[in-house]
Amino acid sequence: MAHYEFQGSTVPIVRFTQIGSTNAEGMARLGRSETFPVWLVADIQTAGRGRRGRPWTSELGNLFASLVLPNPAPVANLAQLCFVAGLALRDAVLAAAPQIRPDALRLKWPNDLLLDGGKVAGILVEGGADPSGRPAAVIGFGVNCLHHPDDLPYRATSLEESGAPTAPDRLLEALDLAMAVRLNQWNAGAGFPAIRSDWMRYALGMGDQVSVKIGEREVVGRFENIDTRGAMMLRRKDGIAEIITAGDVSLGKSD
Repeated sequence: MAHYEFQGSTVPIVRFTQIGSTNAEGMARLGRSETFPVWLVADIQTAGRGRRGRPWTSELGNLFASLVLPNPAPVANLAQLCFVAGLALRDAVLAAAPQIRPDALRLKWPNDLLLDGGKVAGILVEGGADPSGRPAAVIGFGVNCLHHPDDLPYRATSLEESGAPTAPDRLLEALDLAMAVRLNQWNAGAGFPAIRSDWMRYALGMGDQVSVKIGEREVVGRFENIDTRGAMMLRRKDGIAEIITAGDVSLGKSD
């Protein structure tokens, strides 16, 4: 069982002026015998990725960081890291930018952070194995500190636009500490009930009608809960309960 007690300088930070993707670099490093955990941080990404391989706009002045974790939990629990990371990122933004109202920061299932209804950050968790075959994970954070894209089918925002200018390094420092706290709370999955409870407290759309795009299929229903694995529990209009493990969520029937 992994137990992390890292504070700032005890977790090495590898910095890149420019790189394709910090998550891709993290996955590549998992195959080599290196010292972990480690933060991989880039000023600019040229091939940033979101979920399902979507491109992630990466401009100078935003935070692009991936935390490489060795043996964080059994494979069956790795998907829970999305919720651990979401809570940690919310904690970190409030610590680094105290002028932001806590009720303005909401978590969108499964991996987005919204600020006043606009997407301010995304999280990408990828599982792998270290050279000895033990499970490992790379948790990528993309945070709109200074810039945000305008050509999206949903509203995006930045800390700067919201009146809370925050340097990427300041946010990374807060995120490092917040991840230590939340990873210890999670305790390789044994503490997921507490993580789940905290996450639902800040969840966007809980109890509301949402639509979930799953490939070419769209499911509409009331977002009732997340289960003990972190899957969405949706109650369709026909009364049937559906468990959703992955999908793109929007409020109402459409974006």
